[in-house]
Amino acid sequence: LFGELSLLDREPRSMSVTALQPVQLGIIHRDDFFEVLEQYPGMTQDIISVLNKRLRNQNNYLISEYQGREEKLKELVNIRTAEVMAQKAELEKKNALIAEKNKEMTDSLNYAKRLQAAILPRKEVIKKSFDQFFILYMPKDIVSGDFYFFEQMNDKTIIAGADCTGHGVAGAIMSMVGSSLLKQIILEKEISNPAEILNQLNEGVIESLKQSETQSHDGMDILLCTFDLQKMQLDFAGANRPLLLIREGELTVYPTDKFPIGGLQIEHVESYLKQNLALKKNDLIYIFSDGYADQFGGELGKKLMTKKFKELLLSLQHQPMEMQGASLHNFIVEWMGNAYEQVDDMMVIGIKI
Repeated sequence: LFGELSLLDREPRSMSVTALQPVQLGIIHRDDFFEVLEQYPGMTQDIISVLNKRLRNQNNYLISEYQGREEKLKELVNIRTAEVMAQKAELEKKNALIAEKNKEMTDSLNYAKRLQAAILPRKEVIKKSFDQFFILYMPKDIVSGDFYFFEQMNDKTIIAGADCTGHGVAGAIMSMVGSSLLKQIILEKEISNPAEILNQLNEGVIESLKQSETQSHDGMDILLCTFDLQKMQLDFAGANRPLLLIREGELTVYPTDKFPIGGLQIEHVESYLKQNLALKKNDLIYIFSDGYADQFGGELGKKLMTKKFKELLLSLQHQPMEMQGASLHNFIVEWMGNAYEQVDDMMVIGIKI
C-alpha cells in the first residue's frame, strides 16, 4: 500500500517517484500511523486538509467534465432535433404529394365508375322482360372487370354476364370493350344467335386489342343467353361459364365451351356451340362469374367453392328473386367478415321464368 491515504481505507494505490540522489524508502504500519495521529493532532489536521483539497479538486474536475459533456449533449440534441424536424418536413411534403396523387387517382376511378355504370343496363329496362330477377354486382375495387349486358331485339331478349381478365382499371377497360362490341354485333349486325355473337365477339376482341401482333393475354369468360319468352325457348352459348337451372327443386349444370373470348386462345379454330333449353314456368336461371365462389372466409378461412354456392342457391330457391339477391349479398359479407378482404369482382344474375 502506498501513500498515507492507503493507511486510512486500505485501498491499493500506486505512485511513481524519481530520485535525483540516493534516498531511503520509509515504511510505516497502520497501527503505528494511527498512534502518530493520536500523539500529533496537528498532523491529523494536515491530513484532513489534504483530503479536503483533493476532494475539492476532484469535485471541480467532475463538475467541469459534466458541464462539458452537457454542452456536447445539448449540441448533439440540437443537431438531431434539426435533422428530425427536417425529415418530418420532408415526410409531410411527400405525404401531401401522395395524398394529392391518391385523390387524383380516386377521382379518376370514380369518374371511370360513372362511365362504367352508364354502360350497364338499367334494371327498369330489364324488368320489362323479366318480372322477377336480381343482379348481385359487387366490384372488388371502385371499378369492375365483371359486367352484365341486356338487349331487346324483336321478340328476342338477350342477357349476358361476363368476367374479364383481371379486375380494377384493367378489367373495367376490358368490360367497356366487350360491352361496346356486343352492342355493335347485336344491334348493327342484328345477330341473336348466342354462338354466332360469341364468335363475332372473339374476333372483335382480337382485332380491337391487336392480339395477333401484341400477344396481349386480355380476354373474358362469358355466358350469353337468348330468350324467346313467347315460345318458352332459351338458346345459350358460353366461354368458360356454365348455365345453372333449378327446376322443381333440382339443380342442373349446363357446361359450355372451355376456351375464353380472346386472350391466350387466339389460335383456337373451334366455333362456340349453341345449346337449346325448353323453358318451363317457375324455372330459375342463374348466370354468374367465378368471383362469388372464390371468396375466402368462414371459420377456417377457406374458399367458398362452387359446390357451396350451388347448395346456397338451392336453399334460397323458394324466396322471391329480389330476396335471393339480398340473401346472397348478406351471406357473402358475413362469410368474409372483417378478417378477409374481397379477392375478386362478384356478379350473380338470377331470373325466374
